[in-house]
Amino acid sequence: MKKSSAALALLVSAFGANEAYAQRAGDNAVTSATDAFGTTVGNETIGLYSTSDVRGFDPVQAGNARLEGLYFDRQADTSNRLVTGSSVRVGISAQSYPFPAPTGIADFRLRMPDDKQVTSVVLTLGPYKHYAGEVDTQIPISEKLSFGGGVNVSSENWPYGATAAVYTVGGMFRWRPNDNIEIVPFGALVRRRDFEGQISVLTAGAFLPPKIKRGVFYGQDWADWSTKQVNYGFVSRANLGDDWTLRAGLFYSVNDRSYQGENLFLNTQADGTTNRFAALTPANMLGSYSGEVRLSRVFTEGDRKHTLHASMRGREKKRIFGGSVTIPLGPGVIGVPDPEPRPAFAYGPRSSSDTSHYTGGFAYEGLWANVGEFSFGVQKSFYKRTTRAPALAPAFSRDKPWLINGTLAAYLSPDLAVYGSYTRGLEESAEAPSSARNRGEGVPASRTSQVDAGVRYAIAPGLRFVAGVFQVKKPYFNIDSTNLYTEVGSLRHRGVELSLTGQPLEGLTVVAGTVLLQARVSGDTVDRGIIGNVPMGRFPRTTRLNVQYGPKAWDGFSVDGQLENLASRYANALNTVRAPSRTIASLGARYRFQALGTSSTLRVQAQNIGDVFAWNVSATGSFEPIERRRFVLSLTTDF
Repeated sequence: MKKSSAALALLVSAFGANEAYAQRAGDNAVTSATDAFGTTVGNETIGLYSTSDVRGFDPVQAGNARLEGLYFDRQADTSNRLVTGSSVRVGISAQSYPFPAPTGIADFRLRMPDDKQVTSVVLTLGPYKHYAGEVDTQIPISEKLSFGGGVNVSSENWPYGATAAVYTVGGMFRWRPNDNIEIVPFGALVRRRDFEGQISVLTAGAFLPPKIKRGVFYGQDWADWSTKQVNYGFVSRANLGDDWTLRAGLFYSVNDRSYQGENLFLNTQADGTTNRFAALTPANMLGSYSGEVRLSRVFTEGDRKHTLHASMRGREKKRIFGGSVTIPLGPGVIGVPDPEPRPAFAYGPRSSSDTSHYTGGFAYEGLWANVGEFSFGVQKSFYKRTTRAPALAPAFSRDKPWLINGTLAAYLSPDLAVYGSYTRGLEESAEAPSSARNRGEGVPASRTSQVDAGVRYAIAPGLRFVAGVFQVKKPYFNIDSTNLYTEVGSLRHRGVELSLTGQPLEGLTVVAGTVLLQARVSGDTVDRGIIGNVPMGRFPRTTRLNVQYGPKAWDGFSVDGQLENLASRYANALNTVRAPSRTIASLGARYRFQALGTSSTLRVQAQNIGDVFAWNVSATGSFEPIERRRFVLSLTTDF
């Protein structure tokens, strides 16, 4: 830790400035959130949803990521060197997008440098034995050109006892040759080495695994990962005059794994005895070129504004997968380390898939001040996927659907708005899990749809309430009776969302939300009693409350807390066993202060303070324990 701190000090001295401007010291997800549906700022994430879980689905996996509002087929981690945060757009917050998506939008924001020179250093200790040092800087090179970039060095400690050395570097240039043009090229690399493979527990019957000691790695340390993740590309904007705007982005995102290992514990009994396996996979890769070009024109007539959009977006995705070998390691007990020597083995042949997906469309947005807004869009999508497996003829999947969307919002008063929308999409689904016999294999894109409606009400200045209902329909992919990951029915998620955000009192910020979810499966497998009609792992109720209190009289000091309550949910495919509900509390405090010409924030957090134990259940029925009590200490300084 001393060596890392010394290295960071040298970088700070190299990039330091005479004046201090807030860059990272002001990171605060609670005060930045405009609703309870998911906000990330720097290293903090709060809300009902995340960029990997919206209304029970993964928007990034579905192909609904955006970078600065432009289509981005993300395959690699977007590190803090590249992005400053993200927001989840659902309901009325998604209506500002000309082409919304059924699984919601995961909207990532670049860490744009401006014309102020500032360097931020973030030192973090925890959770567990994790430590990290981050440096981010922005430097104005000229009146028209600025640079932003940074590095991160960390030693990760994962909840199941795994460790990894992580290195991150990234940067971007922001070129504004005049007031009408902006071009931002960027690039970032995340390298993770010696990362022990994930542990997956599957039970032999209708029961939960027994309680185990957390933080103990009981897999094989040679069943590990090594990954290199890269994102680079550019975003640009040009004001063409006469209210014409051209926006464009082109991105390359690749997750390159030199090798990959996972630890499987199958046929686990109620007493924890199990059959151990190591699943090892040779070099595999997920890579995608993607981007969007969008031309927009604004027409204004009095209180009414009309916007027309013409867009073309697409992606070329390449996957190399397969070749896995599953090594039996004999009987054991979950939670109990029992290392084995690495055996001799040979990988199998690998497979590949190539996906081309292009969509062109037109959209209209109409805004009438103090009256309401209306939008609709029409898109034509062209999808082709080719899969090549050893000793088999290539398999093709094609689709050419028309996709439509429409939104409507009415402002019934200055404080009250009602909204509704309908959206159709063509979206991807998750890859086959490690426990399936076709592990790593992807499935073709599927037609999906969503309808939602609700109200937004300003209870008081700075305090806003949103209530909505939604329904999302998709094909249902899971493991069938032959252990093949495939389409086994139709899936419908129907629910209610509630969000309350704002400052009811001076110094008090509240971000509170609840989602009630009714997830149902239908189809032949349900009719024949092979699976139940409720998919595994979905919480029928999720409630999260974040509060922060720090009045001006406290002179930069504030306290905060989070309360999370999750209802019980089904933990097996036949719906005969449930994982119990749980409530988890976390506390924290931060102190913002000025010293020696710098702006700093000292942050301390205690998470899961009650050390609650529970099992998480994946959508495919594997178990892993939730994180135990943990502490995080960080110091952020802007120079």
